[in-house]
Amino acid sequence: MIFFLKWYGKNYQKTSNFVINSAKYRKNKIKKNALFFRKKFINTNFKLYLYIPSIWDFLIFKTLAISCKKIIFFYSNFYFFYLPIFSNHIITHYSTFSNVFTFTLFFKNNFINLFWNNLKIIFYSFSKIFFKKLKFKGKGYYIYKNKRNVIALQFGYSHVKRLFLFYTYVKFLSKTSIIIFGLNTKNITKTSLILFNIRPINIFTGKGVRFTRQIIYRKTGKISSYR
Repeated sequence: MIFFLKWYGKNYQKTSNFVINSAKYRKNKIKKNALFFRKKFINTNFKLYLYIPSIWDFLIFKTLAISCKKIIFFYSNFYFFYLPIFSNHIITHYSTFSNVFTFTLFFKNNFINLFWNNLKIIFYSFSKIFFKKLKFKGKGYYIYKNKRNVIALQFGYSHVKRLFLFYTYVKFLSKTSIIIFGLNTKNITKTSLILFNIRPINIFTGKGVRFTRQIIYRKTGKISSYR
């Protein structure tokens, strides 16, 4: 009986030591992870804001899947869009007064910034029209468009250059200014940059294609000393 009590006491001491050591190990691991996240992700506990236009309604679903914790389902008369949330550490809050979703995250990196910017561009492209205004200046420079949505450019070259537009539209504001608009920002920026690179602005004469709010600094030409 005495031997049994001694053996039981030894086992109890071993189990108690194991519990204490495992608790210490768990605390140290949490501290190490916290230090790692603080060094790796400098900006902690930051917020992201998403304004919901009036054409959108939304529903929030809680899923039973391990990978996805919550789904925000946006829908309108013509489109639907869903945003999965994969972590419980992302806190979501919706303000009925301002129609703004607030997402609180505990870490930040370049991937989250890139993902959030692309998400806002895609989300607002269904309810917002993007546009670019261009102006051109030069003798004999003109642009015209046919029924097939093809732009023909005459910018001082020996031949006429043509540009085919896909999912973008062009409207002539005047003889020397046009506006390119559509729902996809990628196509709009691509077509506007193609037009801009066909005849870039000349810093001496000021001739060429430029954006409306682009600031151009004129450069004075060289003056001969024998003049």
